[in-house]
Amino acid sequence: MKRAKRIGAPPGIVTLTTDFGGADGYVGAVKGVILSRFRGAEIVDLAHDLAPGDVRAASEVLLRAAPLFPARTVHLCVVDPGVGTARRGLALLSNSQLYVGPDNGVFTGVLAQGGDPLARALENWGLFRDAVSPVFHGRDVFAPIAAHLASGRDLRDVGPEVAPASLVRLDDPVPVADADGLRGQVIHVDRFGNLVTNLCAPADGAASVEIAGRRLALARTYGDAAPGELVAVVGSSGRVEIAVNGASAAAALGTSAGAVVILRAPRESS
Repeated sequence: MKRAKRIGAPPGIVTLTTDFGGADGYVGAVKGVILSRFRGAEIVDLAHDLAPGDVRAASEVLLRAAPLFPARTVHLCVVDPGVGTARRGLALLSNSQLYVGPDNGVFTGVLAQGGDPLARALENWGLFRDAVSPVFHGRDVFAPIAAHLASGRDLRDVGPEVAPASLVRLDDPVPVADADGLRGQVIHVDRFGNLVTNLCAPADGAASVEIAGRRLALARTYGDAAPGELVAVVGSSGRVEIAVNGASAAAALGTSAGAVVILRAPRESS
C-alpha cells in the first residue's frame, strides 16, 4: 500500500473560492459547516464573484494564490456547474498544498505546476453531512472534507486513490512558434479588463507584443504608459498581459478570451 505523504503539521487554514457571490448566503452556509466540524479553522476568502460556472477563472485564482499559503493549507474551490452529476469530488495534495472540490478542471493550473500530486475521490459518506443535497455539494460534501483535512486528519480517510493522469484538465492552448514569432492567445480577462495570455516573456524582456493589429513594446509596469494608453507587461503570474493604464484593455480592443497574441522576437521589436 502506498504510504501517505508527510508534509508537516496542518496550519488549520481553509481558503474558499466560489462563484456564489455575496447576496444569497451560500458562502456563509459553507463557512458554517466548516466551523461546525472544526471550530479552530481560519477561513480566508480568495474569490466569490467569479462568473457563474467559470471553471477556468477558478483555476486561475488557485494558480495565483494557493502557492503563497503555508504548507498543508486546504484550498476549497466550489465552482461546480456539474454539481450532482457523475463528476467526481476530489481531495488533492500537490506541492505541499491540499485542495478540495469537483474534478471538472478547477485544478488545471495547480496540476500544471508539476510535482508529484496525490489525488483521492470523495467516497467516504461518513464524512459528509447527514443530508446531502444533490445541488449543494459545496456545503454538504466539500466543506466537511475541507474541515476534516484542516483539522489534521489523514487524506486517506476521504476515499480511494485515483491516478493523477485521470483528473480532468482544461484544454489550455499551447503557444506555437511560426514565422511571425510565438503565437499564443488570451486565456483570461481579469476584473480590471487586463488580457492575460498564455505567453511568457523572453528572459531579457526585449520583445514586442501584437494584438488586434496593435504592436506594443514590453514594458515593466502599467504606469509606463500614459493614462488611457495600451501597455504590455509581464503580470504577477509570469505571463504577458495587455492592459490599459486606468481602464479596460478588453473594452478598448474589443477582445476577449481566445484573441490571438503574437510575441515577436527581440530582433523584430525595434
